[in-house]
Amino acid sequence: MREKSAIHGITVEKIVEIHQFMVMEMQKVLTEFLALDQETRRTFSNKACETTAELLVSVAVEQTLGVHCEDVEQAVIQHEEILANNPEFARCTDQLANMMQHLTGAAQPRANKEDFLEVLRNMADHAQKAKDFSKKVYEEYRAKTCPVSDAYRRFEEFAADTPAAKEGLEDLTPVELQLCYDEYREDNEVRSAWSKAGVENSIMMASCMTSLLKNDAAAVPLPEDKKGKKMKLSEIVEMQELMVDEMKRLSEAASAASKASSSSPWRAEVAMQMVQSLASAAVERRYGVSPEEMTIAGIQNAPMLQKNERFVRATEKQQEIIMAVAQFCAQ
Repeated sequence: MREKSAIHGITVEKIVEIHQFMVMEMQKVLTEFLALDQETRRTFSNKACETTAELLVSVAVEQTLGVHCEDVEQAVIQHEEILANNPEFARCTDQLANMMQHLTGAAQPRANKEDFLEVLRNMADHAQKAKDFSKKVYEEYRAKTCPVSDAYRRFEEFAADTPAAKEGLEDLTPVELQLCYDEYREDNEVRSAWSKAGVENSIMMASCMTSLLKNDAAAVPLPEDKKGKKMKLSEIVEMQELMVDEMKRLSEAASAASKASSSSPWRAEVAMQMVQSLASAAVERRYGVSPEEMTIAGIQNAPMLQKNERFVRATEKQQEIIMAVAQFCAQ
């Protein structure tokens, strides 16, 4: 057993540095694996991929940084409370998890083509219903015929009515969906279902938000078939500010309603979906621009938007509001 001094010498800053290095090494492993032909990748089990990747990264850490991974794990446990509030550590751990998921998914897709098509069709059907539902609730909320407490209950009921996915495919993540699409994208039926399901839009939206907050204009590539509407920079900024204003009003109203409610506590995922959906409906009503079109415009104008203080401030505020919604639901 190694001396405790080895663990004590690994500070929080060192842990973050090590994890940043691990991300780079994991990216190398993933890139090399994806470069293999499909037939070769299929010979690896998910467990074999995971074990091999962990070993390669561990060896690189020990050889380059002179630190044993067992010591790093113990140091992480020792500084757990501090690391829980370290955004860079959180970013690194998320990246490592996503890359591992990408690696194992590239070896053995979780869904065959028929099941994948069924998942996409269900998603497309649900996405259209959700869009129509959100617009309807927003118009009633705007007309003051549907208070925010009723809106929440309706969103909760809508979420409960979501059709169950096929057994074994209930928890397919965006990364796994993307991997399945990469596997079957040569099929015209798959491409059509993928487009209608809007998975790519969701991935783009999340990546766009992250890259803008990180000031990384090159982080989100725009697919060739995504052209979107031409919009002035000032319009995009105004839409983002309207989005934030609407979210703020909805969040405050929702917070008050949840505290006054005598029924079961509000669920954070439902409340966050309600606030974002109704705010998006407000933006679309005023500007005639859908969330997808706004995301595309954000990606197309990312270099300029990242220098726009109003837009950056609004984007940061949007994240704060989402976190505030989650917090009042947890109280």
